[in-house]
Amino acid sequence: MVSPLALKPAPPPSRGPQSVADFILRVNAEPGGFRALNQDELRKQIEARRNKGETDVEMADAEDDEDEPSKTSEILAAREELMRNINAAQKTAATTLDFISLLLSKEAPVQAAGTLNPDLRNIVGIGTLGATVLHAPTALTQSRVPDSKMVAIGMRLQAVTKAADSLESAAKRLEAEINLETAYWNEVRAASERGWSVFRHPEEPNTMAVKFGFSNAAPDFKTNSIVPMRRADDGSVRLEHGRMTEISKRLQVTVLQGDKVVGQSRLPRPLEDNVKEARDTVFAQELWHELNREGRELQAHDVRLRKDTVIYTEDASKTIAFQLVTLDDNDFSNVPESRPYDSEAERIHLTLNILLVNAHRKNELRRSAQSVPGANKGPPPAYELLCPIIIDRQHDRTIKRCINFFGALCQVLRRAGLGASVRMTEPPIAGDSTQSLASSLLNPPGAEFDLNLTSTTALRIVAKASRPFGTRFQVFLLQPDGSNVSNPLALAYPPASHADPNSHDNLYDNSNKLFQYICNALPRALAWHFKGLVSNFSPGSSNWAIDAFNKALVDGTAEFGVRFDCILVADGEKVVPELHVTGDYLEGSKKAHREWIWRAQGEGEVTSLESTVGQVLGALNPT
Repeated sequence: MVSPLALKPAPPPSRGPQSVADFILRVNAEPGGFRALNQDELRKQIEARRNKGETDVEMADAEDDEDEPSKTSEILAAREELMRNINAAQKTAATTLDFISLLLSKEAPVQAAGTLNPDLRNIVGIGTLGATVLHAPTALTQSRVPDSKMVAIGMRLQAVTKAADSLESAAKRLEAEINLETAYWNEVRAASERGWSVFRHPEEPNTMAVKFGFSNAAPDFKTNSIVPMRRADDGSVRLEHGRMTEISKRLQVTVLQGDKVVGQSRLPRPLEDNVKEARDTVFAQELWHELNREGRELQAHDVRLRKDTVIYTEDASKTIAFQLVTLDDNDFSNVPESRPYDSEAERIHLTLNILLVNAHRKNELRRSAQSVPGANKGPPPAYELLCPIIIDRQHDRTIKRCINFFGALCQVLRRAGLGASVRMTEPPIAGDSTQSLASSLLNPPGAEFDLNLTSTTALRIVAKASRPFGTRFQVFLLQPDGSNVSNPLALAYPPASHADPNSHDNLYDNSNKLFQYICNALPRALAWHFKGLVSNFSPGSSNWAIDAFNKALVDGTAEFGVRFDCILVADGEKVVPELHVTGDYLEGSKKAHREWIWRAQGEGEVTSLESTVGQVLGALNPT
């Protein structure tokens, strides 16, 4: 069935040749070209195509019969849509015609009446709508022209004034921005001129940053040493602090006797230089971190860790506390009172700073000398900060104890009439640089004491600080100045280091052992000293001899004579020597026994030891 309203697309072009030339090209493209054409073959192809076409027509008819209902509904729908479009176009055309006719009715009413809708004419009338009113202005519109011109001029003036105000406001904002940028870059340049490393932030290329930390610090503190330099509202540089440098902090050292604060290191005011203040803050935090690390390894040496304090108990009455405190401007309104140990606390605080700087320098040298990649894996060992201070303080206390003891000993011998003396020498620190100071703190220089007991006996005591937390002593025998007699202690009582001075086993590992040796050596030195003076006390007698302990002068019976002894006596925290001399002699026809005691101070003998020995030996006539 063929519908008269069927809307079919244009048929596609035939696949066969469109012209003779096209046919010739197709034939030449076949194998053999025209020479391969055969009349019989062509007839067979024509017959095959004809048969195939009939088959296609039959199949198409069958399909058309099956699709007939669906095609009918499609055709009806297309017809309805076409009719709707035709009706809409007709109404639009009628409305357009009425509008144009109504416009023409002003100028040509007769001509427009032929096309104007009668109903519209009755309702509106002709000549009510015209298109030429603008070309012929009325008197009313003519009277409004000056006002309209003035309004237009006013509007233009308002626009110009608004543009001028906007330009002025923009100029002010630009000037203020220039002033802020100038202030900001002046501070950035000032920071660079002061030696700080200023550069573009690696994560924010449009932001300046400053590096204030230490390249050789621990990783946690090295990564927090770069901060952005933001611009504040007033144009100044505002450092965007991280969690470590947001609040200014410092390490404070406190010296306590019991619960009373007797010394404290001074806290500085927050610096106006924000970069330096941040540097000092991260330095103090690293110092506090390393003190806690080292304190865990010094638990056996009177170091205790509290929640916010590291405490070192120096002795029964004195402790030293380390704290990380926050700086506050309000804390400096009142000047703190001066305490007797403030300078000592300041010295400890300065020593910690020097040692941490030296640890950074060692890290740099270790890194530059490292040849095998990955050789130093794992966390670095704890820095030696508190340990050198403890060693130095204990060594210093030991040296003071030796000074007090040797001074008291010389005073005792001088009160006894002997010209005893002591001289202390310390090697100077090589150089005045921070590195030299750190080296002297890590390896405290030794002290030497030249002790002259008698005219024939002299000792040299070398005191060296040793680990862990002690002082070792070496004793050497000297020949007094101007004396041609060998030191009698070489035979009577040689020191431990006399046989092999280079052996570490021949050292006195504490001051008590040293004092005990000197107290044992002094009686023997006196015995040999007065052995050479026997002829002065008992002319013509040569029977006085040194006893088996080398501590007394006795006669042949060992019943009479003079004995020497030195005793250590505790005087508070000090140890002082006392010289005891015992005499057994004849007083008339009876045996007398007497003891003389010389002390450094207070009660004791004031006579000379030589007269006392002469009194004992002169009262006897040995046989």
